[in-house]
Amino acid sequence: MSTVFLIKALQLILSLAILVVLHELGHFIPAKLFKTKVEKFYLFFDWPYSLLKKKIGDTEYGIGILPLGWLCENCWND
Repeated sequence: MSTVFLIKALQLILSLAILVVLHELGHFIPAKLFKTKVEKFYLFFDWPYSLLKKKIGDTEYGIGILPLGWLCENCWND
């Protein structure tokens, strides 16, 4: 494979990662501002398990094993 292709692929992955982070923060920040319970906020999905996790208050922050995006899990009915 050429170096140019690898650089372009990494640029695409990084660009998508930034967009996903901004999107999930769009769920997380308003939920916290409006005192909605956020159960999980993860980098990558935590299926079937997580690599690292820490619970701060009611929210569990962590790094999952499946690198397809971020996870912001809200409880809208509480």
